[in-house]
Amino acid sequence: MYKVFLNDREIVIAQPADQIMFPQFEVAESIQTADEVKSWFSKFINETKTNALIIQDNPDEYFTDVFSQAFTQIEAAGGIAKRNNQFLFIFRNGKWDLPKGKLDAGETPEKAAIREVEEECGIQGHQIVKSLPPTWHIYQSTWKGSAGEWILKKTHWFAMKYTGTENGTPETGENISEIRWFEKEDFGLILQNTYSNLKSIINLYS
Repeated sequence: MYKVFLNDREIVIAQPADQIMFPQFEVAESIQTADEVKSWFSKFINETKTNALIIQDNPDEYFTDVFSQAFTQIEAAGGIAKRNNQFLFIFRNGKWDLPKGKLDAGETPEKAAIREVEEECGIQGHQIVKSLPPTWHIYQSTWKGSAGEWILKKTHWFAMKYTGTENGTPETGENISEIRWFEKEDFGLILQNTYSNLKSIINLYS
């Protein structure tokens, strides 16, 4: 099963047996090629409230060979760093977020995640403990040269440990206004004002 987010809306690609889990989702039928995905998506983006369910016998194959091919694909990586019983979050563009960013050319997701946490939070010495489930979301590019393109971003996530004493410094050039260490008991504050695609990662620790 795959969950792809467009802002707060979901596109789920699942097997027929899983349809019962999404009774309120609108079933998207007869979408078998990348061109058909593009045509369907152009209509989906003009709706405002619906979530979509695409039923496929083999979601893995469909996602890789069909759905993903309808978009420009990029990869990113990020991490949730833990120090004692506290977890590191950033406040960016008016929402609580986790440090993350695009992979540089030739860079592994692991190295990118370590680098992004260091750059965006100003800490060093953090280490990866384990990988976490990836997330996917779609957005429209505003960058020169690709403006208007619909991007499918896969973000690799990693659990990290940090034993240093630095509280960190926000990278203001990336519109990060604050970094803060949160206890698990305070995750409710984050979940009230964060991105839908991050909630599954945060809830792993709740």
